[in-house]
Amino acid sequence: MKTTQEYIEQYLKETEEICKAVNRKDIEDFTQILFEAWKNGKKVITIGNGGSASTASHFAGDLLKTVANDSSMKEVREVKGFRAICLTDNAAALTAWINDSGWDKTYVGLLNTLLDKDDVILLISVHGGSGWSGNMVQAMDFAKKKGAKIIGLAGFDGGKMKEMCDSCVVVPKDSTPHVEGFHGVLQHLIVFRLKELIEDYSKGISSNKLKEIIDNSLESDMIREIKTIMRKYNGGAY
Repeated sequence: MKTTQEYIEQYLKETEEICKAVNRKDIEDFTQILFEAWKNGKKVITIGNGGSASTASHFAGDLLKTVANDSSMKEVREVKGFRAICLTDNAAALTAWINDSGWDKTYVGLLNTLLDKDDVILLISVHGGSGWSGNMVQAMDFAKKKGAKIIGLAGFDGGKMKEMCDSCVVVPKDSTPHVEGFHGVLQHLIVFRLKELIEDYSKGISSNKLKEIIDNSLESDMIREIKTIMRKYNGGAY
């Protein structure tokens, strides 16, 4: 049996290996899909079972607030976060669907009301929706039919999510604690990259608006000056 110190060293070494092995391009694609959704005012609906439900809730919270107003910002700004919803946060609606229609149909029932074309569903699952997560597979099927984007955080071999998602970041480790833990790392990496992208994009829009205001003001001044000259040479008439 390992000592506690040996266990710690092995766990951290395995975490380091995950950091080296995770696919960077998949993370970039995942982030870009979210950024496009934000620019176009589309909803992001997060889904997870078990421990992944808490990650899904945390992710939705960060998309709602942190990308636009982090903890250092005390005032509400003009820049908005995502229109983000976590399906497991409404216990009454969730359990009503479970009670009336069964667990497998629960997420589809909620998505039927909430999901629109070009929205994004963000799924989080250790095993990628395989095996006992039939509700997530049905949610992906439904999203495809609605013309929504599907992105996911998975582990192990990626499961059904790797097959069905538009972008799926797979934590390449056959270990539930490592996968769940690294999903938290990915969440914060993606959220704070989105924060930078949104900040830069919003500054660009603000600069364009200021230029437009200045141009309009200059144009108005020029028009006033022209009218004054015309009145001068037309005996007061314009």
